[in-house]
Amino acid sequence: MSKHPPSLVVVAAGVMQVPAIETAKRMGLRVIATDWNPNAPGFELADHHVILDIRDAEAHRQWARQHGRAQNIVGAFAGADCAMAVAAITDELGLPGISFEVAVRSNQKTAMKQVWLADGVQTPWAEEADSFEVAKNLVESHGCPVMVKAIDNAASRGIRRIDSIDELPEAYSDACHHSSTGTCLIEEYIEGDEFSVETIMAEGIQKRFGIIDRHFDLPGLPIETGYTNPSRLSLDVQEEIYRVAAHAAQSLGILNGPAKGDMIIARDGRVMILEMAARLSGGFHSQYSTPLALGIEPIKAAMQQAIGQPFDDAWSQPQWSKVSLMRGIMPPIGRITAIEGIDVARNMPGAAHLIVAAEVGDTFAAYRHCAQRAVYGIVLGDTYEEAEERWRQIEAAVTIRVEALSGQ
Repeated sequence: MSKHPPSLVVVAAGVMQVPAIETAKRMGLRVIATDWNPNAPGFELADHHVILDIRDAEAHRQWARQHGRAQNIVGAFAGADCAMAVAAITDELGLPGISFEVAVRSNQKTAMKQVWLADGVQTPWAEEADSFEVAKNLVESHGCPVMVKAIDNAASRGIRRIDSIDELPEAYSDACHHSSTGTCLIEEYIEGDEFSVETIMAEGIQKRFGIIDRHFDLPGLPIETGYTNPSRLSLDVQEEIYRVAAHAAQSLGILNGPAKGDMIIARDGRVMILEMAARLSGGFHSQYSTPLALGIEPIKAAMQQAIGQPFDDAWSQPQWSKVSLMRGIMPPIGRITAIEGIDVARNMPGAAHLIVAAEVGDTFAAYRHCAQRAVYGIVLGDTYEEAEERWRQIEAAVTIRVEALSGQ
């Protein structure tokens, strides 16, 4: 018999995973955190930590085989895009969760697209390119614009739209660099507005935790600069988003566990799904904005399911209706020399959380993915208008000073 109390493995222990570790501890669980970074901030809060690359599923499987019983592990939770590592643990120990095969499909965009297109899920056309010549032929045959994507990365790393074949070499190189396969995905470009849908599947039935409006303010780059929670969409359009997301999750085989979808509404009104991850959302969406806006806790619900509790519909029932915004502050290109006004901003009305992700001396040479926000602001208001005005005041209080880079 293990000497330890029931323990939950939280895979990933960065700043965005700290709320998950705190939630598990409030639930009375002993927390074991894994991350490649020995200085991961979540390690300070966890009861035990293990230095493992969150993308190395086999390493997590071997660790679970050697230590799972002694550590009294009763569940595992994906704090980031690490469903394969989590599935390796749960598969090895016979714990609740998706199969390893399903985790691979949810992580690998080619496999995801193949099963969706075969099952008639509403999603853009896409095909994998294992060489530059294949990519070039695909782009030439389908025409620009198209999306060039990394096969298995997160936070929009290795993803960009190209508007001419001349842009392909750089986009192809970047996508392949961010793919563990060394290949890339060429995907049909759909012009429209993007949304994120948060769901948990329970015995194949979709449980709903909200939809957010995603904002992209950097032309040509798939970088989310902020979001609005809950969505302003009409209820009938939200219902269609949920329907498409449920079809996508069932097609992938996600029957129990989180299923977070990136959605788009095309200019002609079609609702399509771009990607789905077998995890909850990042960007402090599941962590902060949904609990603030709706009074529900998707992280707690997913953890309760992960340790074997039957899903209780009360977990996804909104307790109130407010508006929470996340906005990112992205400084001009250059080297940061000062970050000012943070303490003042944190004490302003509606400032729920202000997370500083950059430091003096950090360099911003070019914006390529969503993890490059210098500051995350989580703002709460009773109405959309109040929340937006509060953000304008908070943003105005913060100054990030930069100096030009050599040769700039």
